[in-house]
Amino acid sequence: MGYRFTRSWGHASVVVGVGVFGLALLVGSWLGFSSDAEFAPFSPAVRILAALLVSLVGLIVGGTMIVAGQLVSVLLDQRDLLDRIHQVLAARAGASGEAISRR
Repeated sequence: MGYRFTRSWGHASVVVGVGVFGLALLVGSWLGFSSDAEFAPFSPAVRILAALLVSLVGLIVGGTMIVAGQLVSVLLDQRDLLDRIHQVLAARAGASGEAISRR
């Protein structure tokens, strides 16, 4: 039940990944569909391509962070489950050893 820092790191990685993905979608939509004077020299095709590129980068970076954080959580959960299984089996082995020595 330890590993509090590692568990927090995994959760933080998921939260930051979701934030990166959301921010990339917001910036991509702003780039693609904004009618500001700053973007007037660029054609709509270039702006939409830039929006798709920024969204794709956000998906790759944010998705990787989300998956990494989820994998850390899964590995820690598996470790806890294996520890519980070991405790139960050790208790059973101890009880059966006592029963055999009584014979």
